[in-house]
Amino acid sequence: MVQIIKTSVKCYKKKAKKTVGGKQKVYEYNQYLIPLKRSDNLECKEGVFIIPEKYFKELCGVEDTWTIKEYLSKLKGYERNIGAYQKEFRDLEWKHSELSKSYKELLSKHTKATKLYKMDTSKIQELEAKTDELARQLELKDVEYNKLKEDYEIALIKDTIMEEELKPDEDKDFWSMLKNRLGKKELVSKDE
Repeated sequence: MVQIIKTSVKCYKKKAKKTVGGKQKVYEYNQYLIPLKRSDNLECKEGVFIIPEKYFKELCGVEDTWTIKEYLSKLKGYERNIGAYQKEFRDLEWKHSELSKSYKELLSKHTKATKLYKMDTSKIQELEAKTDELARQLELKDVEYNKLKEDYEIALIKDTIMEEELKPDEDKDFWSMLKNRLGKKELVSKDE
């Protein structure tokens, strides 16, 4: 525990003789002494701080030593709290570093996923454009097919008509049919 020692400064005059330039001079100056007791439990060559009483109140905000002892004991409690806070701070720093790593990993995954999404979106747009082009080509082929189908049906009808004309009637005999055919050929050759 922090110990506050209260004592007073003792002052006395000290004289010293010195020879300066062949003449002897006497110098007088103040000597200060701060007496300590054995009960203060200080060791030899132990460093101490001395604060005059007039500044003590300014520094600590109180005048008597008992209040200071209470104040210093509170400071000890605060030091213990500081140790706990430092430990908690180290734990929080570790958690922060772990969260930072997780954040960076998630950010890189998000970036990759976004890149893949954009690539897939562009592929989908390309495929939609190709689908539209193929649909247009299919419509053109469908129109062509319908036209060819109509031409085929017309040709089929003409062919059926021709077959019916060329088909022998069951009621007629072979000679009348031959006569009919020869008659039609003559008509055609006259027309030409």
